[in-house]
Amino acid sequence: MTDLPGPVAALDQRGPATDPRAPYARLAVVGLIERRPEGVGGLEGPQWLLLRKPGAEGPWDPPGGRAETGEGLKTAILREVLEETGLTVRVAGPCYAYLTFHKGERTIAISMACRVEGDPDAIRLEQDQAVEWRWFDTPGWKRLAGEGMSSWAPDDVSKVTSLASALWEVSGEWLRSK
Repeated sequence: MTDLPGPVAALDQRGPATDPRAPYARLAVVGLIERRPEGVGGLEGPQWLLLRKPGAEGPWDPPGGRAETGEGLKTAILREVLEETGLTVRVAGPCYAYLTFHKGERTIAISMACRVEGDPDAIRLEQDQAVEWRWFDTPGWKRLAGEGMSSWAPDDVSKVTSLASALWEVSGEWLRSK
C-alpha cells in the first residue's frame, strides 16, 4: 500500500509493531533455564543460564527470541533454546511478561520456566547470538543487572527467578498428584 500519505505509508511498510503508540507488539520468549546444583562450588539454590551477547560490553541475558508465525510459547522457547545453546529443555510454563521496545519494535517478552534435559554444561553457542555462557545464582545475576551488565533490572531478576522456581514447585506437586 504505497499510495497512503506521508508517515502512514512508512508505517505500513515497517509494520505496526514499529509504532510505539500502536497497540501491536511482536511476541518473544525468554528461556529462564534453571539448574539446582547439589554442592557445586558451595553454592546453594538455583542457578540460571545467562549468555553474553556479542560486542565488547555485551549484556548477560537468558536465551530467547521472537516467536515465529504460528508458533505457540512452548514450541518457540524449545526452538530458541536449541538454536542458541544446543540444549533440550523441559518447560514448566510462562512465569513473567514484560513489554519493551527491542530492535525498533514493541515487543512483549514472555519468560518461560525451563530445566535442561541431559548435561546442563553441554552448551554449543550460536556465535552470532552469544560469545560466552555461564551459570549464575540469583544474587550474581542481580549484581550484573545492578552494574548494567544485563538488560534486566535487579527487581525484575528477583521477581522472575522466584516465580520460575515457584512454578516448578507447583508443577511438581501437580504431577505427583496425577
